[in-house]
Amino acid sequence: MVAKWRRMFFLFIPVVMLMILTGCWRPPPLYVYSIPSADAVGPSFSIEYTVQEGDTAYRIANCHGIELEHLVSLNKLEAPYLIRIGQKIRLPNDSRRSNCFKSLETVGTDSNNISEQARNDDFSEQYVISPPALPASKIAELKTPPGRSGSKFLWPVEGTLLSKFGPKPGNLRNDGINILAPIGSPVRAAENGVVAYAGNELRGYGNMLLVRHDGGWITAYAHNSELLVERGAIVVRGEVIAKVGQSGNVDKPQTHFEIRLGDKAVDPFDHLTRQ
Repeated sequence: MVAKWRRMFFLFIPVVMLMILTGCWRPPPLYVYSIPSADAVGPSFSIEYTVQEGDTAYRIANCHGIELEHLVSLNKLEAPYLIRIGQKIRLPNDSRRSNCFKSLETVGTDSNNISEQARNDDFSEQYVISPPALPASKIAELKTPPGRSGSKFLWPVEGTLLSKFGPKPGNLRNDGINILAPIGSPVRAAENGVVAYAGNELRGYGNMLLVRHDGGWITAYAHNSELLVERGAIVVRGEVIAKVGQSGNVDKPQTHFEIRLGDKAVDPFDHLTRQ
């Protein structure tokens, strides 16, 4: 009998211990580790590139095999990504330098001398408002844009629509709209803002204005015959800032107009009003 109880006692102990452990055990705390974003810690870099005449932020990024947004984040650039000649641009450790900088160094003006790489680079660059590097004397600190007067942008020119936003035949696209109007017609600021760029260095756009608005918005006005404001000027909604022209690569007097949020072009029709 004693031997029987002894066997039952030793069998009972594991059952009791299992019940105790089952009732008291809790899963260990779950720790979730996240990798900080590049904006939080700053992307690593080991090399710098010195901006040359004719460079743009887009071309520098493209020629080093990195995304424009990575370059912008690393160098804390703000749209429209104006850079100055002689400026030191930080590049990530894994960036590479291609020969596309040299591909634009052609002899004469014969288009046959331009490499296929150069053609592709130029074609792609037309979709990013990224002005060529300017002399340091022209790059002054911009004021903070004034607050917007409404949620919609004002229609900049009274005229006939020539081209809508979006894809076009021949694998092309329009990142804005084109409005046909008589030469000299007023071009009005679509919203309160500060002029970020005024010039004709963007090949194909002619006399062009870029206006920075509150909230990271940018509006662009191209092919003007005359610019009536300078870089750094504060403009108000409806103010006449330019006159319609035929500058750049167009054969009719018109205004090319874009609305961008950072470096992303949006369809102006979704954001425009006549009032």
